[in-house]
Amino acid sequence: MLLAAMMLAQDAAKLEAAGRYADAEAARRSRYEQMRRRSPGDVPAADAAEKLADNLAMQLRLADAEPFYRRALDIRLQKLGERHGDTARSLRQLSSLAMAKGAFVEAEAFAQRALDIQRQLSPQGGIELAWALNTLAEVLAARGKAFEADPLFAEAIRIARSNGDVDLAILLNNRGNNFYRMATATVIPPMFRRRAGATRSVVAPTDAIAEDGLDPVRKRAFLSQGRQLLDEALRLFTATSGSDHPDVANLLNGLAANYRAAGNPVEAETHFRKALAIKGRFLPPDNRDRIVGEWSLGALLATRPGREAEARARLRAAMAGAMASQARFREFDRAASAELRSYAPVFATSISVAWKLANPSAVPAR
Repeated sequence: MLLAAMMLAQDAAKLEAAGRYADAEAARRSRYEQMRRRSPGDVPAADAAEKLADNLAMQLRLADAEPFYRRALDIRLQKLGERHGDTARSLRQLSSLAMAKGAFVEAEAFAQRALDIQRQLSPQGGIELAWALNTLAEVLAARGKAFEADPLFAEAIRIARSNGDVDLAILLNNRGNNFYRMATATVIPPMFRRRAGATRSVVAPTDAIAEDGLDPVRKRAFLSQGRQLLDEALRLFTATSGSDHPDVANLLNGLAANYRAAGNPVEAETHFRKALAIKGRFLPPDNRDRIVGEWSLGALLATRPGREAEARARLRAAMAGAMASQARFREFDRAASAELRSYAPVFATSISVAWKLANPSAVPAR
């Protein structure tokens, strides 16, 4: 039975590495049930709960993931204590969940607690310290504190490089997107990705870019630095996972948004289309990454003369996906309301484009 459980876990890991998160769920759930029956309050059960929660989080099913992350933390606090790396990892995961729900005060408290533990455990550096730095940086960035977050992102990357970590691409992606935040005064919603509470931010276009603040020279410099990091992340991730992977699509989306902010709509459109083509092969229409892809391309096309019809079709697809995502909730509760509110920019962009198409001489609605 133990051998079978180990094989299930190996199969699940392979499926997840290929981006087939939903296909891996059954194996993760079976492994958790086996450990829960054998030793419900022991560390193996916590590990299995964490892996199942990671899988659900990869599918952006955060409400489903949360009970398993909390179960893992409860067991680890009881068996391992506060000052342990696995406990710190559980805290990072819960921080990422709280951040995704918009509970930023709770998210920052979890992230700071995890970082304090990890600095005690690995004062000279170590990849778990890098992830703790990344988690707090993502929370700060999501709260609109991109400049405060940047030194933490930079330290995390330095540690990951020195350790030769395979997930360096995630950290490069996150700091690359943070340069976009700093250049455009934009708050980018974090998207939960990968194991160990490692979030990967996913950039979508915005019409709310601040017109004041940074001078043009500094803005261009930030965008250029961001592109360098995103290009490196794309090379690394493509080398290990291939070019046809959902996370490659998200990296392309980040590069496209960067090009758009830099005033290069042709390159932006090319990258948005490549990203959406990958997402269309892997993800259903109601998946958040797919919705962001449709919205990104639609929002860009809406700014290009003669492209309004396709823009409207893309934005309608994004809205339809957002509404379909509500079917995952049995009741219209707080979670469903928060999910719908998170798509407000999608609906606002679509309304603006529809107004422009119906009233070509009018000022677009805001």
